[in-house]
Amino acid sequence: MRRFLAFLVLSLATSALVPPALAAPQDSWTIDLRSSSLAFSATQVGAFVNGRFANWSGDIVLDPAALTAARIDIRIQTPSVTTDSRDVDSLLKGGNFLDVRKFPEARFVATTISALGGERYEARGKLTIRDVTRDTVLPFALAIAPDPAQPGALRGVARGRLTLKRLDYGVGQNEWAGTGQVADEVTIDVNIVASRAP
Repeated sequence: MRRFLAFLVLSLATSALVPPALAAPQDSWTIDLRSSSLAFSATQVGAFVNGRFANWSGDIVLDPAALTAARIDIRIQTPSVTTDSRDVDSLLKGGNFLDVRKFPEARFVATTISALGGERYEARGKLTIRDVTRDTVLPFALAIAPDPAQPGALRGVARGRLTLKRLDYGVGQNEWAGTGQVADEVTIDVNIVASRAP
């Protein structure tokens, strides 16, 4: 009897240490990074500079019928920034701009997603670049349809654009802290293709 009680106590103690398996939310989406993109454009001495981030990831939980539970978490690996110009890339990665060695990740986290009618939505959250975090609103259009590649699954395409001021985030130090050569405004274009299991 004592052995049985000892075994029972040990079993209960062990089971308390093992967390139960957590199922992924049914409204969780898997991003197709090959079909998605995160791009930006700015103006340098009157000429457009276009670029993108090659490496980024995201967690998206979104059901248009239950937006109170929606959340978006996008992580951007800043060393992956590229404009297809070695000189511009070096400048962007350096300490005066993104300082990718010190700040290797930028992040957008939104926990408030609102429907604006039709396919229009907006995500309100926090955007962190370098060591600055600011409130940000990302308007986007979302189209959801059956996924032809996965019977019973859904395919979502979200496209959004926001304009931010780089100096608000400290992107532009020393001689780049003015707007004489590089404009303050930067346009971010988000194109996300994702799927949701049935």
